[in-house]
Amino acid sequence: MRYNTDPRFVGYEVIKSSQREQLDSFEVWAFNDKWSSFHVNHYDWWMFPIDEPSRFSYAWTVYEGDVAELVKDEVYIRNYLRGAELLSLSWGWDLYRGSYIGGPHRDQGWQGWSIRLYKASKSLKLFGFSHLFESLRAYANDLMDNGERMEYNVRDLGLLFR
Repeated sequence: MRYNTDPRFVGYEVIKSSQREQLDSFEVWAFNDKWSSFHVNHYDWWMFPIDEPSRFSYAWTVYEGDVAELVKDEVYIRNYLRGAELLSLSWGWDLYRGSYIGGPHRDQGWQGWSIRLYKASKSLKLFGFSHLFESLRAYANDLMDNGERMEYNVRDLGLLFR
C-alpha cells in the first residue's frame, strides 16, 4: 500500500484540523445563505484530498495507505461527507439524491470551477464513496451535455466522468 512519504506532506493531523476548521466555515456560509463563499474561497486540498500533487506539491496529496488511515477516524469521515454535501448544495445539487435541488438560492449554481468538481469527485472515489462519486458524475455529465467544458490548464478533466 502506498503512503505519502514526501517531506512536504503535512500529515494526518493537519489535514484533519484544516478540514474541521473549513467545515465550520462551510456550515456558517450555508446557514447564512452565503453560497457564493463556496465559489470564491480556496479549500479543495484539505477538504477533498486526492492522489495527485497540487500547487502545494505533495503537501496535501494522499494515497491509498493514507486514505486507509484517514477513514479510521469516524469524525473525520463524517466531516468529510458533510463537506461534500455542502459543496454540492452550493452548486444546487443534492449529493445523496443525485439531482438538482428545488428552489435554489440565487447563488446556488454552477460557477465554472471544473477543477473543484474534479477534485471533490476524485476524492470521493478515492475514499471509497463510489455512490457519491456517481452522483457527482451525473452532475458533471449533465453540465457537459449542456455545453460546459471540464478543462483546467488545457487538461481534459471530463475524462474522469465519461
